[in-house]
Amino acid sequence: MSRGRTVSFAHPPFAHPMDLWLGQACGAASPEDLPSRLRAAQTEALNRLLRRAVTHSSFYARHLAGCDLEMNGPEDLARLPFTTAGHLRDWRHFCCVSQGDVQRMVSLETSGTTGTPKRLAFTARDLDRTRDFFRVGLSQLVKEGDRLAVLLPGAERPDGVADLLRQALGPSGVLVEGLPAASTVDETAMARWLAERRPQVLVAAPAQLEALLRSFPQAAPPGLRGALSSADWLDPALGQKLRSAWGCELLDHYGLTESGFGCAVECPAHDGYHLRALDALLEVVDPRDGGPLPPGRVGEVVLTTLNREAMPLIRYRTGDAASLLPGPCRCGSPLPRLGPLLGRLDTGAGPTSPFRVIRPAKGGAAQVEHRSEGARL
Repeated sequence: MSRGRTVSFAHPPFAHPMDLWLGQACGAASPEDLPSRLRAAQTEALNRLLRRAVTHSSFYARHLAGCDLEMNGPEDLARLPFTTAGHLRDWRHFCCVSQGDVQRMVSLETSGTTGTPKRLAFTARDLDRTRDFFRVGLSQLVKEGDRLAVLLPGAERPDGVADLLRQALGPSGVLVEGLPAASTVDETAMARWLAERRPQVLVAAPAQLEALLRSFPQAAPPGLRGALSSADWLDPALGQKLRSAWGCELLDHYGLTESGFGCAVECPAHDGYHLRALDALLEVVDPRDGGPLPPGRVGEVVLTTLNREAMPLIRYRTGDAASLLPGPCRCGSPLPRLGPLLGRLDTGAGPTSPFRVIRPAKGGAAQVEHRSEGARL
């Protein structure tokens, strides 16, 4: 490739690189074929997942006992029980591979009475699929020869975010660098490091972006052309301030460790998050009774990992509040997308009370928004 050419996977007739990626995986030759082909591929993967989970996972063998596991489409998932964070106390009950096949283990602290951390397992193939998603999603921002700076704390661990991005983008000529650990929470050191390294693109948490805006209030850090926000809720007001002050593209990413780090990413049209739809099947349900909600209605995001080898999750309640948006996107993609992330759900509300969304705020406090049944964006 010639220096400076965009590392993009989109070409006519597909409007978005994610659409081409999904189309190649499910055999869709055109945007018109993509929704039906994708649905068929999701249904096939879902049935394969369920057969494998009840055979190899002791938890799902018990949890799904007596359930009708023959899925005619993703909507049939609604008849299966949820998986919750409380179920994840022992990862070995979920694991579908031998411990020798586990490439990476991640421990997450949880709230609750036991304080037992969640542990999540990934095989090399699981991480390969995440690398593929990162490669396609970041193709909207990076070009061959670019320097990509990853500011996220802990990103430099083996098979951490910076390492996965380096493996994903390095072969395309993108230099990926992780911020030294000591600088991830030091505003002055972070700003100085960026000014010295002069990356064209950066990946950072919203709190880091806010700190950088204080260091660079009038213009972007030297050389910066684009940024990806990740790892936390991005306040839309902060996103608008950054785009205005820095004059560069800012995309938001939604991902959980439970989803294999990556799940969905914005495009420059800013019309929802394009889904990693053959790896992460998302539903939105009423958080009080678990009933499915139609597109445009705000509820709890529920995750099913379609092609996870080590530790599949089926109807996992994320606690995140959002809606699903029907296609098409303003970019031209015909596929449904995830709507704006509004925050975390307050699970303390009663079954007949309006559910509440807790939005992270400065200083560790929270803004609470009351929402009635089926609240619409």
